[in-house]
Amino acid sequence: MKQMPLVSVVVPTFNQGHYLPVALDSIMFQSYPNIEVIVCNHGSTDGTAEVVAAYLEAVDGEKASYLHHLDIRDGEDRLARREELRFPEGRTITVVESDENIGGTSSYNEGFKRCRGTYCTYLVADDYFFPNAISRLVDVLERCQADVAYSDLFVVDDGGRILQLLSKPDYDFTACFCEWFHLGVSRLYRRELHERAGWYDPNYRNANDYDMFLRFAMADAAFVHLPEVLYCTRKHNPDNPNEPASWRGSGYENLMRESIRCAKRARRYHVERNGK
Repeated sequence: MKQMPLVSVVVPTFNQGHYLPVALDSIMFQSYPNIEVIVCNHGSTDGTAEVVAAYLEAVDGEKASYLHHLDIRDGEDRLARREELRFPEGRTITVVESDENIGGTSSYNEGFKRCRGTYCTYLVADDYFFPNAISRLVDVLERCQADVAYSDLFVVDDGGRILQLLSKPDYDFTACFCEWFHLGVSRLYRRELHERAGWYDPNYRNANDYDMFLRFAMADAAFVHLPEVLYCTRKHNPDNPNEPASWRGSGYENLMRESIRCAKRARRYHVERNGK
């Protein structure tokens, strides 16, 4: 049987311990069989390290049981259960952590520099995949011989209620980079792109993905859109003082500033390359 390509998923987390198990479950229970997970926890103060340790212990041997059959012996009915390991095989988890908050972008890079997969992506710790996300994205990358695949997604509230469907456009440099960043956060790409275009730039605190994928495009990466919902991203209240997201407060304004800078770069590049 053909070995499926290894997929690496980086999970950067900062003070998101209560969301983290759901995010990790959404990776561990993917239909895709060959996955490595790299959790990056730098500077969390909410007990995230303990959450990670407890999760690793559960993965190591926690079992689940279910009713399997009715056993009738000596005229007596017995409900028989079957026990099995709770978590599927074919996954590894590596943890990279420190007491120092090195910033989200640098935390991403600490994870991606350890990736071994043919394909890679990241899942921020308060988001989650649908169970077939990686299978579908790998399939479209292989069939289309593309470098980056991206899908549609749901925006959900803190309890998981769907607030919005974000349908992404089919790939076009102008639509996806010059007008605004319209690739979304549900994506998978070839790890070798980092060899061509470098790592996430720490000078971008909030729009690091806009900058990174723009550099992938400028390095002639081939993009493909998969018009299916495969991912849920949570919407938080940026004015909540307990909100750890990097765009809280002035972070949102910084996201807009950095995104405008990327859009202008994309437009200059498009003019220089196409003369219009």
